Amino acid sequence: MLLSVQIASNIIKEVNSVIPLKVNIMNAKGIIIASSDKLRIGSFHEGAYEIIKNQIDELIVHYDGEFDGALEGINYSLKLQNYIIGVLGITGKYKEISESALIIKRMTELLLENTYSVEQRQIRESVCNRYLAEWLHGDEKNITPEFVERGKVLGFDITIPRRILVCSLYRSNHQTDLSTMQVIEEAEGYLKRIVSNIDPLNLYYKSGSTLVCAVTTMDDAGVKALAIKLKNQIEKLFPTKLAIGIDSPSDHFTHIQTSLMHAQKANKSCMRTHKQDIKFYNDLNMEVFMDEISVISRYEFVKRIFKGFSDGEIRNCMNLLETFYDMEGSLKKTSEHLFIHKNTLQYRLRKIAERTGYDPRSIRHSSLFYIAIYFYRELYGSVKSS
Repeated sequence: MLLSVQIASNIIKEVNSVIPLKVNIMNAKGIIIASSDKLRIGSFHEGAYEIIKNQIDELIVHYDGEFDGALEGINYSLKLQNYIIGVLGITGKYKEISESALIIKRMTELLLENTYSVEQRQIRESVCNRYLAEWLHGDEKNITPEFVERGKVLGFDITIPRRILVCSLYRSNHQTDLSTMQVIEEAEGYLKRIVSNIDPLNLYYKSGSTLVCAVTTMDDAGVKALAIKLKNQIEKLFPTKLAIGIDSPSDHFTHIQTSLMHAQKANKSCMRTHKQDIKFYNDLNMEVFMDEISVISRYEFVKRIFKGFSDGEIRNCMNLLETFYDMEGSLKKTSEHLFIHKNTLQYRLRKIAERTGYDPRSIRHSSLFYIAIYFYRELYGSVKSS
């Protein structure tokens, strides 16, 4: 680990919050990179350089200027994994600072060890994420015996049968401020711990805004029970919602890419409307193939159905039609939900039929409007009025 300016500055800040002595940290070249005295930052400290050059643990400076750029005080080598990575200096008369200097030295060592531990954990997590991404997103032909062995070195056995759950955390008010991101990050950390605690063989990694969980194999009933458990625990502890897309079972670990794609589609379907937060790929209908249609084609389809409509008119129609179909075509329930008179609703439905040439109340034509609603939602987000 390199002793960076940021790490050194954080250590100085932590130390001075407890013991208000003048403290300096020098890098492996003897340059002061952090100090209680900002004016000394960037200057050369010959005493620190002597410690590094001669690999000694401690150097006392008896008077200012005894070493170039050094003031009276005590200097200690900072070691990590038995290597000197820098030097700690405490300014003052030896008898006055010796006891506090030892405390500062131990505090600094503990802070360095903790920083190193966090850094190593992050590096390992990054390596593991890359491996799992290679497995889940890579080409099937690259899943060789050597690749399997590489996973075992990292502690993964990818040959164990697994199901894929793609999880998304979201706030019902669609907020994206800092506090929301912090809540989601905390919830993700908790979700990882739940998944690991259920079975140490379960795997997970962050993919964009989703958390991909590869859990030891179980039937649909079992994986649904797990999804419900995860959702209930997360939503009980955090002010956030959890949507989970579940794959269709894979017949071999080398076909995991297909399982992931299926779970992603199911998750995307959940996130599209938030009407159902746990969904299996096998329960999807037109979502299975709709994602293959280009954005331009979706846009053209909506515009063709609603030819001559303004953008505002299209949005209002979509809001009305989605509610109408959600209410299974019930005029009474739809009018109550939209807070309009039943006659007003019938009039608006007739106007849509007259202007588009397709009757929303017709079973034959309703499929066209279903597709238009789906495309519109993909293009512009929720169709519900704000």
